Amino acid sequence: ATEVIPTLGSKEAIFSFAQVVVDLEHGKDTVAFTEPGYPVYERGALFAGARALPLPLRENDGFLPDLDAIDDETWSRLAVLWVSYPNNPTCATAPLRFYERLAALAREHGFVVASDEAYTELWFEEPPTSALQLDDRTNMAVFNTLSKRSSMTGYRSGFVAGDPALIAALKAFRPTVGTAPQEFVQRASVVAWGDEAHVERTRALYGRKRALFLELCARKGIRVAGSEATMYLWLEVPAGESSEAFAERLLEHGILVAPGSYLGAAGEGYFRVALVPSEEECARAVAILEDVL
Repeated sequence: ATEVIPTLGSKEAIFSFAQVVVDLEHGKDTVAFTEPGYPVYERGALFAGARALPLPLRENDGFLPDLDAIDDETWSRLAVLWVSYPNNPTCATAPLRFYERLAALAREHGFVVASDEAYTELWFEEPPTSALQLDDRTNMAVFNTLSKRSSMTGYRSGFVAGDPALIAALKAFRPTVGTAPQEFVQRASVVAWGDEAHVERTRALYGRKRALFLELCARKGIRVAGSEATMYLWLEVPAGESSEAFAERLLEHGILVAPGSYLGAAGEGYFRVALVPSEEECARAVAILEDVL
């Protein structure tokens, strides 16, 4: 296969990718990534010696980056632009026209679009679009993992798919940092990728836990900024509190949430709820929050 390569989860490939595509000698020294978001995009960029450029996600823009705000010099220096939809932490999804525009810009300016789609199968109403739906995937790389879809975090199984030239470059680089997943992991992965019934059950379970918190938010007047996909809820912090102070207040009552500011400056004013605990634990958390909020 020339358009796909197995990886040790997606984190290994995400961290290493900047080392494959950044070209300091020829001026391709910038890695852009959306913020708030997964911190490994920035860490991988800095490890590769690149300039890290956060692109803030604003609720008024549907939590999509403002591509018109990027100047010509930055486009010319851009090596890779990271996007992730469905998005962690905002839960937003991206329309196909967004990927189409990114692909056109990548061809025009000679950078790579890296699409982290770890949550692409965790949705509640409509399945999200994917960069893999594009007919022309030149300068495109899509990252995925079994960690979210199949809850197989310990197996460390994922893949990168896209432009054959990028896959070949990643394949040439990988022996310096790792190997392919072990044979037993690959065998389990083949089964897991084909197990759609498990994914449907997972979506249903997250959906029930999501409903518990959405009902709580409606009762308590907590504004929901994002909830359409992923295993998270992106909620607005009550007026008068910072993200960190609010999270610390909840922690005093045994409730752990992620302050939006911990996921990037653009996350201030929000907090992230992870629907990871059991249904029973989520119900207990909701009962506690009834008294706290």
